[in-house]
Amino acid sequence: MKKYSLIFFFTLLIPFTAYAQIGSVDTMFKVGTGFGPDEWTGKCDVIVQQADGKLLVGGQFESFNGNETYYIARLNLDGSLDAGFSSQFEDSWGAKVAAIAIQADGKIVIGGSFSEINGVSRNNIARLNSDGSLDEIFDPASGFNQEVKTLAIQSDGKILVGGLFTHYDAYFGGANTPVNGIARLNVDGSIDASFQVGSGFSGGSGIGQRQIHQVLSLADGKILVSGHYSNYNGEPSLLLTRLNSDGTLDKTFDASANFAKAMDGFYGQVYNLKTTANGEIIIGGNYGNTNSLAFGVDRLHADGTLDSTFKTTHSFSNLINSALAVQSDGKVCVANRNFGQPSEAFVVERYNADGSLDSSFQKTFLNSDVTDLIIQQDGNICFVGYFKFNPIGILRLNGDTPFSLSLAKNSSINPHVYPNPTQDFIQFAELPEEAYVAVYSSTGALVIPAQQMDTNRARVDLRGLEKGVYFIQVKVKEKSSWTKVLKQD
Repeated sequence: MKKYSLIFFFTLLIPFTAYAQIGSVDTMFKVGTGFGPDEWTGKCDVIVQQADGKLLVGGQFESFNGNETYYIARLNLDGSLDAGFSSQFEDSWGAKVAAIAIQADGKIVIGGSFSEINGVSRNNIARLNSDGSLDEIFDPASGFNQEVKTLAIQSDGKILVGGLFTHYDAYFGGANTPVNGIARLNVDGSIDASFQVGSGFSGGSGIGQRQIHQVLSLADGKILVSGHYSNYNGEPSLLLTRLNSDGTLDKTFDASANFAKAMDGFYGQVYNLKTTANGEIIIGGNYGNTNSLAFGVDRLHADGTLDSTFKTTHSFSNLINSALAVQSDGKVCVANRNFGQPSEAFVVERYNADGSLDSSFQKTFLNSDVTDLIIQQDGNICFVGYFKFNPIGILRLNGDTPFSLSLAKNSSINPHVYPNPTQDFIQFAELPEEAYVAVYSSTGALVIPAQQMDTNRARVDLRGLEKGVYFIQVKVKEKSSWTKVLKQD
């Protein structure tokens, strides 16, 4: 009996994150079986994080970890299903939520392929209250005639909408307003007539219907758009376009020179679009490219010209980028499909700020597509998709913290924190003298100020904190170490 107790004691002394490599699977993300009810229907298309840290997910799924929830759900930061949010969708063949945008007041705009919510007609766009119920004040007339693929909320509250659609208010004798691929709605859901898109987006050679994949609202009021097309309002514009705030083409921006037809005769598509802190643009997709443009992921200057200092390196003959997110330090987390060796490998990896592969980031190989990827407020990387691992369709990786903390082993200070996860107290073993301990939230806020520890009874009371992930700082003079702890109910 003493032998097993001793083994258990030393197990507790192993720090939970002391040896967690950046990019490794976060074992504290308890999502159970993931999306379902099975691997064929458990498909997730989009993930966003609320200001309170909770995760909104949308897709084609009908359940999460065995709990019925059609097409949309909200997860707590630990991966459990948030019981305070309830999907109002009913089972409908072919329905999905493909886009989610959160307003400043906490209401949730959703887009995708659906026709009603809780018995109320809503064609491909709707707004939900923070608990998941339908916000009937938001009235988009008879909606859009085809799928909504992307949403963005402007600073004035107006809503940018992009997708496959060609008309707004297209049903039941509505106005049938032409909006080829892009539109802007007022806060109440009505069409913004001041947004003059003309004939909108058209063209695009090769595989795939003309469509918009991403829309970004910029700080200066201008709008970035990416997708699969060759013209905007009758003027040449290829795959990536910037619009003025009134919807007219911004002719000071021209990215078309970056793209060329591939061997099979088409330009391809720009699936992903992000901006950096200094205003540069990161794009990803399966576009054809010029000799100077790398495959799959590139960085452009604010005027659309190629940033030649960003050069991705990989050992594959071809690459498709399916999702990406930019860290505050300029590193880019990506989900790629590689055509080459290994054959059609789906991989999540990270590029340094210059485009070189980050060797400190552990790659994760999957068996199908990643559809969306975010950097959480706590620096971890969460992504969703159609992959059929257990859990199905969602994983989280250990990442850098947003306030430059290192979770690596510190050679000078290496206290062991246990139990982890915990419901009430955390305790320390091998704590140096004159050690101070502070507790920070996942967003970097100080929630328990630094207090000096008694080496004979070194513990911190977490009972007053909500469940979630916290960072524990142990500091001795000018040196410190950090450990991530999960607080449970």
